[in-house]
Amino acid sequence: MYPTRGQVLVIKAPHITENVMRWGDDYATYIIKRPHSNDQLILGGFMQKDDWRADTFSDQTRDILSRTTALLPDILLNNPGGAKIEDLEIVRSAAGLRPSRHGGVRIERESIDEGKVVVHNYGASGYGYQAGLGMAEKSVQLAMEGRASKL
Repeated sequence: MYPTRGQVLVIKAPHITENVMRWGDDYATYIIKRPHSNDQLILGGFMQKDDWRADTFSDQTRDILSRTTALLPDILLNNPGGAKIEDLEIVRSAAGLRPSRHGGVRIERESIDEGKVVVHNYGASGYGYQAGLGMAEKSVQLAMEGRASKL
C-alpha cells in the first residue's frame, strides 16, 4: 500500500447534469455531479503517487480548471455567472490521500480459522468513487459464496 495524493475543486454549476472523465497514464480529469448537493460539481484532479502532502496548491487549482473546462466547455459556456474561469463559483479546494495498492485493487475471498471468511476490498486509489459500487457488488458475491448450501 502507498498513498496517492489527489486535489479537487468543488464548484457551483446548476447547468451541468452529467459526469465526464478522461484517464491517462499519469493524470485523471473528471467532472462529477454531486447528487443532492445544491448543484455542486467535483472537478479533478491529480494522482500523485507516494505524495503525503495534504495541502492544496493554486497552480494545481488553475490546472484542474483548465483541463475540466476544456473537457466539458459547457461548464463555462452556460455558466449563469459568466463565461470565464474567474466567473465560476468555487465552493472549496481540497486535497486528500487515497489508499493505493501495487498491482491494483484487491478484491479477494480468504478462508481463515474455523470456517470463517474474510473478504478483502481495498486499494482503489483515486477511482474508488467511480468503481466503488462494482467493487462492493463483487465483495458481496464473494462473501455469499457457499452460503446457499448452509441455509
